Amino acid sequence: MKKIQLIVALLLALSFTACEYDNYEPPTIRVSGQLTSNGANFLYDGAGSRGLLKLIQKGYGKDDPGTPLYVNQDGSFTQLVFPGEYWLTLDNNPYPFELPDFPSLGGGMGYDSIHMNITSDVLRNFEVIPYYFISDFSATVERKNIVLTATVTKNPAVSQQNIPEPSFVRGFIGTNTLVNSGSRCTKQSRARLTNGTGTVSVSIPISGSAISYRGAYTYNTRDYAYCRIALELDGIPNYYLFSETIKLEGIPQE
Repeated sequence: MKKIQLIVALLLALSFTACEYDNYEPPTIRVSGQLTSNGANFLYDGAGSRGLLKLIQKGYGKDDPGTPLYVNQDGSFTQLVFPGEYWLTLDNNPYPFELPDFPSLGGGMGYDSIHMNITSDVLRNFEVIPYYFISDFSATVERKNIVLTATVTKNPAVSQQNIPEPSFVRGFIGTNTLVNSGSRCTKQSRARLTNGTGTVSVSIPISGSAISYRGAYTYNTRDYAYCRIALELDGIPNYYLFSETIKLEGIPQE
């Protein structure tokens, strides 16, 4: 009997210890902001896999990979963190735009960082300079395809002399306003560009193939779709310049 009581006491002690360690206070400080371009929201991919901003803590005997600040389609971002000393920087990737607040350290060396001693909510906005502008975006139904068309122009404000040329135009269509490269209910297609600026277009079939709009999910009978167009540049295969999202109505069933 004493042996059983001892076992029960040990189990209770372990459970109390576990509860004590599990009762962390969650982070409560909000770091938020907005990416802007020419006085408007900078339109971003919005897929979680397309990281951009991250907060890094140094010291504490660890190599911190960083806490990502995921950027939404409208360029806004927010993240809850603990108080502490951080460095805000960019993921070490090539991008089709510049962020002047984070100068490049050279090819493959990453980007400069901003020191932040965070003790209360932080609001920081950052200006983005895209290499190219996407304008006059439209979506139409032509025969059995959804055709996305836009005008691409080079941004004269870019500081670099030689910037990558546009190589592909990508079309994205989805069943809701969350249209990005990572959404399961978004279908995409791309077309190679021979002349990267000027009028560009890409077609996506309405039905009949794996990349068709009807193939977004089973029994997709919607007569509308949400559409975006994006520009892929040479040597930057994972990050694109995006248009706004528009709604196309009147999509035929067949």
